[in-house]
Amino acid sequence: MAVKYEDLLPEILPGVRNCPDSTIEQHIRSAVIDMCEKTEIYQAELDPVTSLSGIYEYDLEPPSGTTVHRIRHVIYDGTSLEPISSGLLEQRQPKWRDEDGTPEYFIKQGQSRFWLVPIPNETKANAVILRAVLKPSHESTACDDYIMNDFRDTIVNGALTRLLRVPRRDWTDYQAAAVYNSLYEEQLGRVAKRAKEADSPVVAKVRYGGLQRGRPVRKYESKKTFI
Repeated sequence: MAVKYEDLLPEILPGVRNCPDSTIEQHIRSAVIDMCEKTEIYQAELDPVTSLSGIYEYDLEPPSGTTVHRIRHVIYDGTSLEPISSGLLEQRQPKWRDEDGTPEYFIKQGQSRFWLVPIPNETKANAVILRAVLKPSHESTACDDYIMNDFRDTIVNGALTRLLRVPRRDWTDYQAAAVYNSLYEEQLGRVAKRAKEADSPVVAKVRYGGLQRGRPVRKYESKKTFI
């Protein structure tokens, strides 16, 4: 379920006199994106991907309104793959485009694709499981309720920091911006700590009865916004 950025307007409007709603929404979105990038709090297991024989490039398909900031884990047919850069791959296996086999590495290509190396030598339905760090897209109008509700105060402080720094406006206030920024940075540290504590890598465990995967456990923060 998603919460719209405009739902936070009542908490921000009193601090930015005469600021258009559209401008506030823009800076709320920017604050959410910034928080997700810096703390990696927004994570999800994407839909399984079918590997195709002879194909190494695949599309990333995050939830609507989001993009993949980083791939945390990839499992191929029950085995964790090693992340690698394109440059390092060329050093290790300069002829990898001419060979196939069982994938051992993955490479994120931009925000929309990833590679499997070696090139898969067989087609396997739902063989690839990915856990990704997400962030809202720049066209989004809402974000997951977990992010918008649990970290509402952090988002409000981040948005106010940005808005109050806009030069030569009725609501410009650099001194207040510095106060909100201090609160925002402090809260980012707590969010990042929570992300680290709650993150459960997708670890393949082979037991009698099949493959099992761990899932993250969420805890809930109760922080107040200081205005």
